[in-house]
This record gives sequence, C-alpha cells and structure tokens, in this order.
Amino acid sequence: MTLNLLQYLFILIIVAISAFGITPVFRRIARAAKLLDYPGGRKLQASPVAYLGGLAVAAPITLGSLLVVFTSISIDVKNQFFLGLILPSLAIAFIGLLDDLYQLPPWPRFIAQSGVGVITSLMLYLSDGGVKLFDNPWVNGFLTSLWVVTIINALNFMDNMDGLATSLSIVISLSLFILSYLNGQYLVAALCMAVVAACIGFLFWNRRPASIYLGDAGALYLGFLLAAISIRVDVNNGSEIIRVLVPLLIFAIPVIDITQVVISRVVKGKSPFEGGRDHLSHLLLSKGLSEGKALTLLSVSAFTFSLIGVFLAVGN
Repeated sequence: MTLNLLQYLFILIIVAISAFGITPVFRRIARAAKLLDYPGGRKLQASPVAYLGGLAVAAPITLGSLLVVFTSISIDVKNQFFLGLILPSLAIAFIGLLDDLYQLPPWPRFIAQSGVGVITSLMLYLSDGGVKLFDNPWVNGFLTSLWVVTIINALNFMDNMDGLATSLSIVISLSLFILSYLNGQYLVAALCMAVVAACIGFLFWNRRPASIYLGDAGALYLGFLLAAISIRVDVNNGSEIIRVLVPLLIFAIPVIDITQVVISRVVKGKSPFEGGRDHLSHLLLSKGLSEGKALTLLSVSAFTFSLIGVFLAVGN
C-alpha cells in the first residue's frame, strides 16, 4: 500500500478537523457528568478542568484505523492493525478511563499496562517485529514489553502541565512519520500522521489555560500507540548502537523524566507511582520559569533530540 504526500496531507486535515470538532462535545459531556479534575495538591490549574479529552483524541485515530482494516489490503496487515494496535490501544484507554473515573490504585494499572505490553510483544514477534538486539527471543520479547510499558508510563507522567503531553506526542509522532515514510512503511506513516493530526486538533482546547485534559485514558492511549509504532519503524542502520539510540533520542524527554522521577522517589523510599511535584516541568517551575516558558523549553528540547535521532537514522 503506497501513499503520496498529498494523501498524508488529506489525513492530517481530516483527522485534525475531526479532533478539533469533537473535543468540545466530550468536554460538554464531562462537565455535565461532573467528570472533572479539581485543583489542589500537585495540580497546577486554578479551576476544575474536564476529563475525557483522551476519547476526543482516540476516536478519530481509531475510526481511521478501522477504515484501514476494512480496506482491500492483505489479511496479515489487517490482523496486525486490529490485534496489534487497535484492540490493545482501546484496552489501555479503557483502563485509563476507569482510573480517571474511580482513581484506581497504582498496581492494577501497572498490571494492565504490563499485560498490554506482553500482548504487543507477542503480536510483534508473530509479524517478525519487535526488539532484536540479542539472539535470545525471550530476552528480546522482554525488552519489547519493557519498552512499551516504560513509554506508556513515561508519557502519562508528562501529562502534568497544560498541553505538555500533547505537544510531546506531536513531536514524537512526527519524527516517527518521517522515519517510516523514508523507509517505505507507508501504512505506519499514515498512522503516525493520524496521531499528529489528532493531537494538533486537540491541542487548541488543551493549551494553557486548558479547558479539557487528556486524562489517563488519553495519555495511556497515546503512550501505547507511540511505543508500538516506534518498535515497528525500521531503523535501517548497521550499527546496533544507532538502532538503540534513535528511539531513545526521539523519546528523550519522557524517558529522562521517568528515569529521574523513579530514581529520586526510590531513593526517598517512596513508591515510583506515587504522584508528586518532582517532574521536569515542576523542576523548571521551581527555577522561576513560567508555565509557558517551561512548556516551550521542554517542547524545543524534545524536537532537538528527535531531530538528532532522525539524522542518525538516515545518515548512513
């Protein structure tokens, strides 16, 4: 299945408009049902903000993916899309939605995320994908699952400031689009473009001061999709070091954040999944930066790291 740049532009426009138009609908539903994130504690907002933004992002991406499933492409591609991407992404979004509604304890969430990571690892290996750093398939399968679970949590951790997780998702998915397009993975590139578009449409309502949040449903959904896509994107480079560095650079800001948060909390004897004001965004605010400047600095840093990753991938 081959797509040209005009077709990708069409995907960008249609999905972005869809996300932009549907977001106020979910915001209205959230407000009517009192599904709100209230200020206080580690929360930065001054007034209650609607949840369900994740559904506004997931809906146009999922519908677009289902259209791909039912088009005249090979059965193998249909199965990979449906079983390897659509179903797991909706499952993790459902877990996130339950957490938004009922504030689930950390461990049930982590177990559910790990289950999705294992399923993704299995599906990737059935399609000859996944991490391939070692000769042992069990080690590679474990690393694949670990990467998926780490990125799911890393992006969720970054959803702590208006527009931050959404902006990072745009940068990451755009980088993955470039790599997949240059490698001739046109279907993967189409999914990347759909993620970019949905996040752009949603960002209008999620930028500061946000009137709707991604919530765990949206952050976990985007984290899973980006992690799964990053494993499917081929980094055609003979150097194993480059092949490891490229995804780490593309996801640099979320990976750095979750690494320093987990280490600092473990050192202090706290649970890594316990909330706190110790993320990169909070540290920048504590240094005197405004929310706008902190968001800009983190987004520009993510873009710079991603650009380096893309150049490394295509440089040889």
